[in-house]
Amino acid sequence: MLLVSAAAYATEPVATAFGHSYGNRNLRFTEAERAHTEITVGARYGNAKGVSSYGGSIQAARVWTPNDWFAGQAGVLVSTVYAGDYGALADVLAVGGVRIGNKVSFGLDLLAGTGQMAFYDVWMGTPTIIDGVEQRACHRYYNSQWRVKVGGQATLSVRLTEGISLGVFGRYVYAFNNEANRLRNQQLPEGWTAEPTVFYDNRWSAGVSLTFNILKESQLSGDNCWTAGAYTGYSFLGNKGWIAGAEMNHFKRVSARGGRVLGFGSEQIIGERRSTNSVFGKAGYQVLPWGAGSPVIFEFGAKAGLGEYVKAGEAWTESGSFYMRSAIQSLGIVGKAYVGINFHFGRHSIKLGGEAGYHTCFNTSFVGDGYTGEVTTPLHGADASVTIGYTLAF
Repeated sequence: MLLVSAAAYATEPVATAFGHSYGNRNLRFTEAERAHTEITVGARYGNAKGVSSYGGSIQAARVWTPNDWFAGQAGVLVSTVYAGDYGALADVLAVGGVRIGNKVSFGLDLLAGTGQMAFYDVWMGTPTIIDGVEQRACHRYYNSQWRVKVGGQATLSVRLTEGISLGVFGRYVYAFNNEANRLRNQQLPEGWTAEPTVFYDNRWSAGVSLTFNILKESQLSGDNCWTAGAYTGYSFLGNKGWIAGAEMNHFKRVSARGGRVLGFGSEQIIGERRSTNSVFGKAGYQVLPWGAGSPVIFEFGAKAGLGEYVKAGEAWTESGSFYMRSAIQSLGIVGKAYVGINFHFGRHSIKLGGEAGYHTCFNTSFVGDGYTGEVTTPLHGADASVTIGYTLAF
């Protein structure tokens, strides 16, 4: 038995694409010069058919470096922009590509996932004569729809230190919007006409970024891993409606029965009036009552980010030919506390969660041509929701 134990202990490491392993998922090690994790934070300007947008993005990627001048990467990109009347628009995209160079490098990536495509409607009212001049009321409607998206990005980076790189990038994203999606059911007031809907199905953007290279040998296991997950649920305070969300987190076990969680994500709430989105960062702690093999894991923490909030509006013409109750989107800051229970099956988890918090929005106003209106809902309020989701550790 002693000989068998000694032989097992002396098992030679097996080379892998990222480092070496000892034949067990919890005994895999990465070597910093062959594989590492990169977190990229970017600020960007975008344009879609003449409509400007400003925003940022965060990308987490696993990078494979077989030699000093070539690297491959795969990861997740979450971005959001603010496009004036259209509000905030988010994308959640998978990233895969290559990079050539060392201190100065050039990279090309393919993008695929989902995101919001903006569109624009114009309704024209019945002509009237005022002081001998023909005038028409005009109603403009700005909104967005979620679509499957593909695209690409090119990056030029300069390594400032061993762990930080400065880059510039260009990105193009196309949203699939077939003819069936273009048929919009518009109920117009009597005497009004509608212009063809304008769909912003493609967008380019450019910006600058900072990449933080986590260059260290580490053990890849359930005690130190990235997780990706998707979830749904219902929001009953703040924006009310069904939830569709995705997030990426890093878990690191810090004690026998606990570990910290850091992550980011994007969330969409599909409401009766209008859909809204938000992006957030999160920090939390997981309690493992029976250690790493706990079938049940408890979690709590906090989220903070930017989100859109639906604000009701009313508008009318003086003649009474047009009246509406509509909704606009206002950008706000939101903070929440969350709790969750994870049912843990190896690399897989089913999570039940709940969260509550408070948001405050930037001021907004109602604008119309030929009619007047007002915003009828407050700029501040509480948020609360319940969720269920699936998470995979890798």
